[in-house]
Amino acid sequence: MAPDLGEGVPALHYRAVLAFASAVSFASIVITFFIWFPKEDRPLGALVLLPVFIPYVLIPLRLYSQRLRAGLNLAIAMGGALFVPGIMLLLYAVRWDRRWWLVGNLVLTLLMQLLLVVVAVETYIPLPRLPHSRLKFLVSMAYGFFLFGLFWLFYRPVPLRIEENESDALRYLESSALSAELDAVEHEGLYAESIGGLGPSSNPKCTLGHGWKNPVSEPGYVFEYRGVQPSRKSQDCTRFEGFTITARPAVYGQTGVRSFRIKNRDAEIHFTSENRLAMDSDPGTRLRHLPN
Repeated sequence: MAPDLGEGVPALHYRAVLAFASAVSFASIVITFFIWFPKEDRPLGALVLLPVFIPYVLIPLRLYSQRLRAGLNLAIAMGGALFVPGIMLLLYAVRWDRRWWLVGNLVLTLLMQLLLVVVAVETYIPLPRLPHSRLKFLVSMAYGFFLFGLFWLFYRPVPLRIEENESDALRYLESSALSAELDAVEHEGLYAESIGGLGPSSNPKCTLGHGWKNPVSEPGYVFEYRGVQPSRKSQDCTRFEGFTITARPAVYGQTGVRSFRIKNRDAEIHFTSENRLAMDSDPGTRLRHLPN
């Protein structure tokens, strides 16, 4: 006969499944944490996420120390509290990140939350009612609601701000590239030394739109314009036969996720979700307003 946890419930099956789901959840969350948190913010981020990490360690500890109800309560609370956040983070990754292994990791995390809830509820229902058991259950549920509230408080503004910043960056890149192309038509197909406050400039008169506001000082993205060799003199200015404009999040993962790159006569803006400059080999999003 299978050993029980003190209340007539077979222990081997449910305890092993819940411990497995807790361990996988813990590992998956840690992986996501290391992927999305910048290195310099990880110590503080790990401290903030301790209320999420610790319960997944406590669940198997409670079950294997014969504290069945406490382990089940915590499993239901954590699985329920992080199921909706798991869906939202998955949608976030699909829209802005798209690394298949990260998306797969989040799918696995989501499935583990569902497994925790289903198995824990199935185990909990047949248990006899004991004094204060309902109160302890409600306390665990309150902790789950607390975690969900914290997630919603800090998560909701982030995707909206990132989406706005990325849209602004794309608009700026497209308008700057269009201005550079139109200016080059008037200068024998040669591109300006600098645009606005971007890129080095030996002379203000050699800068296209020298009165423009420098977007480098704006929150969200850092832009850089560079002329591409070869170059030659035109009307006392150094002009180039090509150019590139790059945009990179000022704080990766917080002000933006994707980095962008556009070059002369390219009908696409190339982007990457990795924490680096975009390259020509990265995927691209097609422009609509750039002349051929």
